[in-house]
Amino acid sequence: MPSPVTKRQEPELSWRVGVPVGSNPLILLDFASILVVAFLLAWLVLLAAQFYFDGFVTAAHVWSGAIVAFDFCVLLAIFYAIVCFLVMRNRYAALYRFDRTGAHCDNLKCYPKALSRKALHCLCYPIEPPPFSARSVEKHVGWGDVTRVAELRSLRVLLLKGKRGTLMRVYCPDRESYAAALRFVEAKIAAEQTPPGGQ
Repeated sequence: MPSPVTKRQEPELSWRVGVPVGSNPLILLDFASILVVAFLLAWLVLLAAQFYFDGFVTAAHVWSGAIVAFDFCVLLAIFYAIVCFLVMRNRYAALYRFDRTGAHCDNLKCYPKALSRKALHCLCYPIEPPPFSARSVEKHVGWGDVTRVAELRSLRVLLLKGKRGTLMRVYCPDRESYAAALRFVEAKIAAEQTPPGGQ
């Protein structure tokens, strides 16, 4: 099966990829971090409210506040699961394009059909061409803003890093597209970091 990475006009690279949502390790890690922050904030708000209204906080209040904060996080997790698996059907399609100006990512409004029939995808995967290409979110990162690339080889994900942290996650559907994208990014970073007239 040919790689979905295609060359249009040199130098340009583009591919479509299906990205799982509810079973995506990176997104799950992000959501777990959000849950921890939400738990701590809810707990502290409840304790602050108790102290504000009654002027004291006991061990029972601390324990009760933790229980309520935990229940709040459980509701968030249930809502997250409903959105990911029922609304988004645990997938979305993305169109990546690398050209001389930078890296572009368009999230497509469609439910991508995977080339491999698998019940549950945990990693990004090759998809059939969508019947339409309506875009919902577009993101652009210029090569001048990218200082380095971090590899998550086992997940087939590249992280474009800049001074402000991660600028873009690049999901690749297979090893071939991953290798091609990595070569392209490394060449662009090297070109940007080479002084004018440098060897």
